[in-house]
Order: sequence, then structure tokens, then C-alpha cells
Amino acid sequence: MDDLWGIVFVFLLSTIKFFFGGVPTALGLGFSPFESITVTTLGGCTGVVIFVYASDKLIAFFKKRAALKREKNPNLPQKKKFTRTNKIIVKVKNKFGLFGFALIVPFLIPIPLGCFLAVRYFNDKQKIVRYLFASILFWSVLGTFLYKPLFDAIRYYLF
Repeated sequence: MDDLWGIVFVFLLSTIKFFFGGVPTALGLGFSPFESITVTTLGGCTGVVIFVYASDKLIAFFKKRAALKREKNPNLPQKKKFTRTNKIIVKVKNKFGLFGFALIVPFLIPIPLGCFLAVRYFNDKQKIVRYLFASILFWSVLGTFLYKPLFDAIRYYLF
């Protein structure tokens, strides 16, 4: 039963925080490389599907909320169109496209935020999902084989 709870925990953790969350936790719990790759990839892909398709509702909610604020208080100053953060996002989008963005999401950005930004700045949801799936599989395999020697050394020297 403990194994089942470990699998569920790693799966759920992988839906949100992937490379620095699910992958090392799986190996820390003693999963084999195959188990680690399988559970973290399935968790990450599940998170992508959930958050990509939920992002539209979130974006619509924020737009509706902003419209209501403007309606209640028309004297609010207009939000800046090009902030420093917006400029960086546009540069990354133009320079690397969806492929580059999808490659960094599981590694640097939590999956929910990465999916939200991908839906916000790229149009084709199926393409977003495919690229993120491929990226998650890539980082799962790479992370498992990068973390495994570290965890083996820790187990050897500490236990």
C-alpha cells in the first residue's frame, strides 16, 4: 500500500512541479528508472492536458474581471502595454517559438504557469500539448539518468 501512495504522490507532484519535484522524489522513494520515467511522464502529461484546457477559462475569468473593474471605476489608469516582463516574453516567443518555450517549461517553470503562458501566447492547443508531451518525456529521461547516480551515491555513503 505504501508503494501505491508513493506512486500517487509522485504522479500528483509531477503534474505541477516536474524536473525539480517529481523526478527526484521518484528516485528518492526508490523507484527504478523505468518506474520513475513512467510515473513522472504520465503525471506531467496529465498536468499539461488539465492546465492547457483550463487556461482558457482562467484567461476568460481575468478578462471579465478586468472589464468589471473598468465598468465600476472608469477612472482607473490604463495598464501599461509593454512592461519589461512583456518585452522579455515577446523576445523569447519570437526567438525560440513554441519548441523552445516547451523545452524550458518542465525544467524551469511550473507546469500550470507554463501551460497558461503557452495558451496565452501560442494559438494551436494540440501543438502545445504535443510539444509539451515531448519535452516532458525528454526531461523525465534526462532527469532520471542525471539524478540516479546522485541518489545511488547518497544511499551508498549514508546508509
